[in-house]
Amino acid sequence: MNNSERISSGIEGLDVLLQGGMIKNSINSIVGSSGTGKTTFALAYVYQGLLEGDHILYLSFEEPPSKLMLEAESLGIKIKEIAKNHDDLIHLVESEKIVEFMTNILPALAQKLKHKNLKHTRIILDPLTPILWEFPSEKDQRKVLTKIYHHLSSLGTVLQTVEEPNAFGQTDIGSIETRVPIYLSDSVVHIQNLGLGGKYNRTCKIVKSRRTAHHEGIYPLSFSYGPGIVIDTSTIKDNIKNLPSQDFRYIELMQKVKAMSKDKDPKKRIIAQIANNLLGDRQKNETKDNLELVNALTDPQILQEVRK
Repeated sequence: MNNSERISSGIEGLDVLLQGGMIKNSINSIVGSSGTGKTTFALAYVYQGLLEGDHILYLSFEEPPSKLMLEAESLGIKIKEIAKNHDDLIHLVESEKIVEFMTNILPALAQKLKHKNLKHTRIILDPLTPILWEFPSEKDQRKVLTKIYHHLSSLGTVLQTVEEPNAFGQTDIGSIETRVPIYLSDSVVHIQNLGLGGKYNRTCKIVKSRRTAHHEGIYPLSFSYGPGIVIDTSTIKDNIKNLPSQDFRYIELMQKVKAMSKDKDPKKRIIAQIANNLLGDRQKNETKDNLELVNALTDPQILQEVRK
């Protein structure tokens, strides 16, 4: 179940829950009510893609790009620092053009980008909800979304946010507004603000993840300057074998190093070898220096210098 090629979500802890990240060329839904952090998930996903050299296609159906970039900056997600043309990164689709865009323009755009032989594209639909409003019957929703997903998944890996209409603190995810996208998605992440206070005030749960023996249960979620969102996976760390550290950034980093070591590009294999040699000392001795090493190897500016 875990042999499919994966990409990192960019959300601290989520790759651990998904046994290595999102399946490449899959459809992934972040479902939650207003203010739970859906767009923050999307921005972290974009940032990770930029770090890895992916092409980005961010379609916003509500917020203008300038507002989304300000949100990223306020959370320390430094998209502007590494995006060459950040002004063209996010595209606002106006409400009166949604039907035309989704049924005609987007499939054509997907085919055009596919012929460019891009390495990999990260596609963001944020939020999907206005599209669902344009097609009120579940039959029409399923017909339109199936067609869209076919085009987009052939191009890259999709992350879409879906507004949950339930009242504050409710836990039922199966409302009519979310039923079709949940059914058609390859993975579904449910985030909530339960209003309980304390560690479990905000939570994350993997509702489904095809071809993945994902971790089940409810995990604490918090906003954090820098990564944007952090999912606390400390309760399952003991179940992860042969890991020298309890820092899940280290876990995710080692997964990237392993993937890079098999890349066709010899430069990437050299970088992977250097990183592996440096991180090998961490297995022998857990010190402050080791933690600083992980910080260095996850810093975008340092990574750019290493790649040079």
